[in-house]
Amino acid sequence: MTGTKYEGCGEIGSIRAIFLAQFHPDQGPLIRCQWPNDFLSKEKFDSLSRFIIPKNEIQAQTITVNCLGYKISGYPTYLHDKKYRRNYLLFNLCVVCYPWSRTVQFEPFVRKLSQFFVNLEKESLLLSSGIEGEGKEMGELIQDMLVQVYTDMNTEGKSVVVCGQNSLQLSVISMGSDPPPVWDYQVPVLTVLSNKFHPDQWDLTTTQIIPYLDGFNHIARISALADVESTLVRACVQNLVYHRVVGLTTIFQYSNVYTVTPDLAMIRTDRELQQDMIKHVSRKEGVLPNFRDVYTFISSFTYGTTVRDLCQRLSPARAGFDERRLVQYLVLKGVLRRVHKYPVWTGEGLGPEPRLYQWFNSQHNTDQICVVTGLSSMQLDKRIEEDTGVLVIWK
Repeated sequence: MTGTKYEGCGEIGSIRAIFLAQFHPDQGPLIRCQWPNDFLSKEKFDSLSRFIIPKNEIQAQTITVNCLGYKISGYPTYLHDKKYRRNYLLFNLCVVCYPWSRTVQFEPFVRKLSQFFVNLEKESLLLSSGIEGEGKEMGELIQDMLVQVYTDMNTEGKSVVVCGQNSLQLSVISMGSDPPPVWDYQVPVLTVLSNKFHPDQWDLTTTQIIPYLDGFNHIARISALADVESTLVRACVQNLVYHRVVGLTTIFQYSNVYTVTPDLAMIRTDRELQQDMIKHVSRKEGVLPNFRDVYTFISSFTYGTTVRDLCQRLSPARAGFDERRLVQYLVLKGVLRRVHKYPVWTGEGLGPEPRLYQWFNSQHNTDQICVVTGLSSMQLDKRIEEDTGVLVIWK
């Protein structure tokens, strides 16, 4: 059954094994305890040990290794103290999953269990006494805890580990489903401050595209600006959406049409949301626009009315707020919904241009068509208006 699954399929498998690896001052990396017994052979562990017991620079952070038919997540932990033979103790508490399995949901409990072992080591030398060739009962105690955690997590998704006067509650966090696919015509918007991104927090491609996530560049444009393949940009943005640091909206243009949703009621009743919105859309720092002016603008969105129409009628610049940021904010909050144009060629009128008219089938909106063909929205609108054989569906 598992042969048809693949990494990234989003499915969560069970924990296949759990083990404690340590660095022995004489023997080097080894498996101290594991359950089920002998699940990971010495030969396979030795071939993976440089990842499981890594260099000192990689510590106190989750690592995941997918190799040799195993997906292993662990939390390498170093304890520096002169009482140890090499002035440090190094261990890694790991879970083993299927190669296709999603493992991010296990990471918090692996970190918590590792810290629990740190506390027990400081209190009773749980880890060091056995590794130095004495204290056999300590190894049995660790084994018993691993068996309990393995069994409880696979059957109940939670466990309470007790060791002496110490206890620890563990659980598998509930992860949301994978975000939907990201398309070239969508616009990623950072929902956290960009200065909170640290280079070592994300992969190289993600750090390369972050400067171009200004809330108005679409995926295809970001790909061109950052000189990164669009497929990689989409994958990075999808990952950022999953981690809830990016939201997705549509390309902003003054010819766009939006309509309010039932969530408009939140703007009227939620004072905290009102204040956050007003601060976000202010044109001048420290000078907040009047809420009534902003709300009047929002409630005027309706079918057939473009952003340009509203700006000419209500003048947001004079009222002190930025209409582009307002639209962006409201779309992300679900208060506004974009009404897209879908051109349909009826087979009549001007002779079709295959490169363009293949998209006029009611399945592609004008944002998609512009990004694919390279036409501007004005050029596309002009083509549509000039051809009486092309109809437009708004939805």
